[in-house]
Amino acid sequence: MHVIAPFSSAATPCLRRSGHSACKPVPVGLPRTHLRAQATARCTQHAAPSAAAPDAPGAAAATGLGAVDRRTLLLGLLAAGQLLPAWQLPALADTPEITTVFVAGSTGNTGRRVVQQLRAAGYKVRAGVRDVRKAQSLGFAFDAGISIVEADVTKDLKSLEAAIGDAQAVICATGFSGVNPLKVASVDEKGTINLVNAAKARGVSTFVLLSSLLTNAAAVGQKDNPNYKILNLLGGVLDHKLAAERYLRASGLRYTIVRPGGLRSEPASEVGQLIVSKEDSLFGLDSDPGRAISRDTVAEVLVAALQQPAAANMVLEIVSSPSAPQLPKEKWFNV
Repeated sequence: MHVIAPFSSAATPCLRRSGHSACKPVPVGLPRTHLRAQATARCTQHAAPSAAAPDAPGAAAATGLGAVDRRTLLLGLLAAGQLLPAWQLPALADTPEITTVFVAGSTGNTGRRVVQQLRAAGYKVRAGVRDVRKAQSLGFAFDAGISIVEADVTKDLKSLEAAIGDAQAVICATGFSGVNPLKVASVDEKGTINLVNAAKARGVSTFVLLSSLLTNAAAVGQKDNPNYKILNLLGGVLDHKLAAERYLRASGLRYTIVRPGGLRSEPASEVGQLIVSKEDSLFGLDSDPGRAISRDTVAEVLVAALQQPAAANMVLEIVSSPSAPQLPKEKWFNV
């Protein structure tokens, strides 16, 4: 599913007023792959009301349209020639339909922000947690669109499959947080690999992985980079993250790997505007345009990876800077 910002009634012309039937597709010479979307186009003023209103805050709740309905409406309007010519449609149509997302590491400092932003975008969330009480303390239990599920990426595969349930996408925001460096691999490598395997077994379409800058430093001439050396002191964490990245890339799943700089809990207004760059191009050096990034911004990028066709099968490196210009969301993955 491609989650689209809702249209206002003033900005979206009624098909019936434009001279087209609201119940029949408009023949605009679309390829066969777009006929279904074309046939489902309907005039919003004459369609029957939705059986159930969305339970998420934000845009979805404001429009009364669920995430799938918004995508169907947009594709229908596109197919009717209201917004774009047919040759511009394939990327949108090829985006997997996603209504429910499993988030591993949901109670972490970044994971909880991912959950919040998914709900604001209208997705249902299966919040994977090790500590149910912690999830409840964060207010997850008060949102009907969030299902709290016990999930430990270091445990058996079957329990992870059950936790993923009917989710069509997975966002992995886990990371080792203990003091024993010998256990880093169990989370950042083996744990992620377990989650990838569980996602495949459940037929998940999309997997978004939160990784880190400098995971591939040794292979691109940055083995002596002081930032790489310091970060990797914790049980070789960057090496384990790289192994997990490689496994995901070879899995056959539609993936996006996001490598942020230093994570900050302050809002983006205090840390800086998003800067995006291609794989193996940012190393946390003085010559880089930025180093740190707000966790809020990171969460926003992880969620956007589900929505942007350009995010498919790519590695994105992100930092921020107070002096950086604001980058439109549709350009985040065009690097």
